[in-house]
Amino acid sequence: MIHKEFIFTELEGSTKEQIITQLADRLLAAGYVKDTYRNAVLDREKEYPTGLSLGEYCIAIPHTFAAHVNQPAIAVAKLKNPVSFTEMGSTDTDLDVSLVMMMAISNPEEQVGLLKKILRLFSDEDILKALMASSTSSELYELLRHIDEP
Repeated sequence: MIHKEFIFTELEGSTKEQIITQLADRLLAAGYVKDTYRNAVLDREKEYPTGLSLGEYCIAIPHTFAAHVNQPAIAVAKLKNPVSFTEMGSTDTDLDVSLVMMMAISNPEEQVGLLKKILRLFSDEDILKALMASSTSSELYELLRHIDEP
C-alpha cells in the first residue's frame, strides 16, 4: 500500500484541510480513490479526529470508509511546517502534527489491523526519529515500505 508516488516531503499547507485535500487529490488523480473520498475524509476528521501525540512528535492518520476507495494506498506527508490536527478521542485538544499518513483502505476488515501496524511502527522511537530526520521520499519509503506486510 505504500507507493513512492504518494510520499511527500516538505508538503506545505497551513490547515489540516489543505493537507488532506492535497493528498486526496493525488490519490484521486492516480485512480486509487473515488471523487467522494476527499470530502468523506474531511467529514470524518471533524467527527473522529486522528491526531496522535507520540512524545516528541505528533502524527495524524486521516481515513474514511472503503466505499470511497478503488485501490488500497497510503499517502504519506512529512510537513514543511506543523499543522494543527485535533487529538484522537478529543474535541478540543489540538496537536502540532508533522507527519500525516492518510489511509485509503478498500477492505474494511483490514483497517483496524493496518492502524495497529502503523501505531506499532510509530511506537518505536528510533523509527520515528528516522522518519522525522528523512529528507527524501526514498528515505521515507524505505522506512515505511514493509508496513502492510503480514
